[in-house]
Amino acid sequence: MYDRRISLSVQDPACGGILVLKNTALVVASLLFSLVLVELGLRLLDPLNVQPHVSRSIANVPLVNDEYYFCKGGPSQLVPHPVVFSRDTPNQSYFEFRNDRASFFEINSHGFRGSFGADEGRGRVLVLGDSFTRGTLADETETIPALLSEWSTDSHFVNLGTGGHGTMQHALTYREFKDKIPHEAVLLFAFTGNDLVDNIRFSEWQKDPTARTTEPTTSQWLKQMAVKLYIGKLLQGFSNSVSQESKFASAPTDKERGLLLNSLADLSQAVAENGARLFVFSLPEISEFVGSDKATFREDPVGYGNAARELIEQAAKANEFTYIDLKPSLVEASDRMKVPTTALFGQPDHHLQEVANYALAQTVADALENEGVTDFARDAQFIDRTRFDPAAVTCP
Repeated sequence: MYDRRISLSVQDPACGGILVLKNTALVVASLLFSLVLVELGLRLLDPLNVQPHVSRSIANVPLVNDEYYFCKGGPSQLVPHPVVFSRDTPNQSYFEFRNDRASFFEINSHGFRGSFGADEGRGRVLVLGDSFTRGTLADETETIPALLSEWSTDSHFVNLGTGGHGTMQHALTYREFKDKIPHEAVLLFAFTGNDLVDNIRFSEWQKDPTARTTEPTTSQWLKQMAVKLYIGKLLQGFSNSVSQESKFASAPTDKERGLLLNSLADLSQAVAENGARLFVFSLPEISEFVGSDKATFREDPVGYGNAARELIEQAAKANEFTYIDLKPSLVEASDRMKVPTTALFGQPDHHLQEVANYALAQTVADALENEGVTDFARDAQFIDRTRFDPAAVTCP
């Protein structure tokens, strides 16, 4: 006799597979729907302020990579370079939207901000450095080289700053242009926050140029897409807060020390061979001024900064160049303005504010005058010569 109980207990494999797919699809759809609701709620309420670049949310123009609006050229802000890894794409102009501002950049045919030329009768001074020299968060008229050029009575300061470069790349950049631009002096702005780490990355790229490119990898691209979502930013912020202190050592490693000292010796030798004078200025990172209750990239950023400055001073004595620490100048400027020193840095992008560039340019001008390099007719107070409304930018 046929047993109905047995027939009911036997399940068709095909039907079972369909049931699993339906359940999976239902779970995925529910998860996506929940994420959409969370994303909308977070965007509406923004409880943790993880959308801090106000300029991007109010921009009146479409942004490339959620940051740039190109007036000329684009869409790549950087291009590969066979010797120093990267450089700003030549012959382009664009607005960079960071924090609450939109800064205008005009890149010359060599891949730097500003002009290489000088009016008749004016000498030239070469200025090396990273994004702080390049002038992130500053318009064309408020970078440190631009202010020094504006004030100098007889010299033009050529901006050779490129973001993400360390002292090894600064030395190579100088060797590239030292015979192309007549000059009497060279200024190097060394950022103690990450120049030593940038040297490590660059030395690894020199050994294997395929290991790092100016274009994002697939995983980097996916991460960039993810952090455009509020949830992605939230997860990124949590990840950073958990892992930041383990990213970088709290004291320069032996390799960092060696690469810094060797690159400064190489630069000093090249400058001397060219009959010019070298002045090195160190820039501190914002972490040196925050309280111990704040998360930083290092457990002891002040100790790391002091160690980096000691290394630069050691190199200055060994190679006979002039070294000036600019950290006290920032502290003095904040005291005069009656604001915390951290206020001289941007938020959440921690490059220097234009008023900080003004304060440091004053210190640099004093040093160059004392050394007989050039004279300056300074602004008595900070003048914001150029300002753009991020909600109403138009290409000049």
